[in-house]
Amino acid sequence: MKLSAFLAIICMLVPAIAFAHPGHGATEPDSWLHYLTEPVHVIPLAIAVSLAVITGLAWRRLRARQR
Repeated sequence: MKLSAFLAIICMLVPAIAFAHPGHGATEPDSWLHYLTEPVHVIPLAIAVSLAVITGLAWRRLRARQR
């Protein structure tokens, strides 16, 4: 594994570790409601879904131009 990839992974995990403590949310930490309502969990999911959609649309447009 390249050093830059390793450092990128560590940088992504540090905020997750910092938020992983009791009391960071108002809901039960082991419930689905917690993961669906807490901004700490919803925002990264929304970003990941948005990036996947944008990538898919860009890929489709690139493929259409090549035809």
